[in-house]
Amino acid sequence: MSHQPYVNAGTPPVIRKISDALVIPIPSDIDTPQPLNTGVMDDKGNFVAESTTWRNNIEFSHPPREVSREGLERIDGSWMFGGLMFGHFGHFLVETTARLWAYEQLKDKIDGIVFVPKVQRRIDHVLKVYAPFLKLLDIDCKIINLPEPAVFETVHVPQQGFGMFGMIEGLPEYRDFMRERMGRHIADDGARRLYVSRSKLPHQRGGLMAEELVEEYLKAEGYHVIHPQLMSFEEQLSAYKSADYIVSADGSPLHMAALVAKPTAKIAVIARRPDVAQQFELQFRAFCGIETVTIDALKNHWIPVNHARPSRMSFGELDFGVVYDRLKQGGLITGELRWPEMTETQFSNLMAGLEERQRIGFKLFEGTV
Repeated sequence: MSHQPYVNAGTPPVIRKISDALVIPIPSDIDTPQPLNTGVMDDKGNFVAESTTWRNNIEFSHPPREVSREGLERIDGSWMFGGLMFGHFGHFLVETTARLWAYEQLKDKIDGIVFVPKVQRRIDHVLKVYAPFLKLLDIDCKIINLPEPAVFETVHVPQQGFGMFGMIEGLPEYRDFMRERMGRHIADDGARRLYVSRSKLPHQRGGLMAEELVEEYLKAEGYHVIHPQLMSFEEQLSAYKSADYIVSADGSPLHMAALVAKPTAKIAVIARRPDVAQQFELQFRAFCGIETVTIDALKNHWIPVNHARPSRMSFGELDFGVVYDRLKQGGLITGELRWPEMTETQFSNLMAGLEERQRIGFKLFEGTV
């Protein structure tokens, strides 16, 4: 497989069964973002192409370095290869879960699932954090986040069935698996209007400027503000499953919402980055049959003074009137008063507070995003 696997090919997805398989994580002496040399080798030393992680039609992981089998741990039984175990919540949802569709076919044939860590750091902690999520999918086999190369008696290697950009719609098998299993044990705690906020995220994370004002405007419309990072997976899923209306900046929580949102829900995505909100249009259409309301109301990008371009630490400045207009047109709010822009005093106080909280100055980005 020398190209990104298709998720809408109309043919059954591939699961390769490899005997005497060598699973190779990223070398433990490497702690850099890339290259990610990792994957599965067969008994003849050939790389199993289905173990590649793809992103935007580019190989995000690459064949591993040559490793001698001599002296390696040998693990008996039949296992499923799960791919990269990400610590970042959004990438866990989109990329670590990407092969779980195969569990439906393999659950009675395997002893466990073997992942390889995205970063050779806090390996056991990352697995512990996400074990409850996997439990909610009724995955009850043994899970390994493999720190060092090992030889497995048998490894089933499914193709990637979900991912970023061109794979965001997912295989039908992936969508069915996640939608059916993720909602199975989640209670619907009553209809509600939700605003998914970033305002309490760690200060290193960027977001929307004056998001607290958006919160106040939506509270007046009957919205309940939630901060997903302060909630358990089950609490998050229950909120999304129950909601009739969800408003959120583009971000990781929306990937979670797509797993359980009811097809009748109205969902608005406020863009905080270029070209990302459109990904959620595709995902919600494929997973839930929902046509999201995409709101591109960014006036400016404010970036740290030592940065050249918008990044994960930058903040988008919204045109509140445009946000109001799009929410009203989409049927998510009913108020008659168009949301006012900030006064100069409000903006100055906001910027001072932002710079104090971030411990760095900010400047207006004047280039093209």
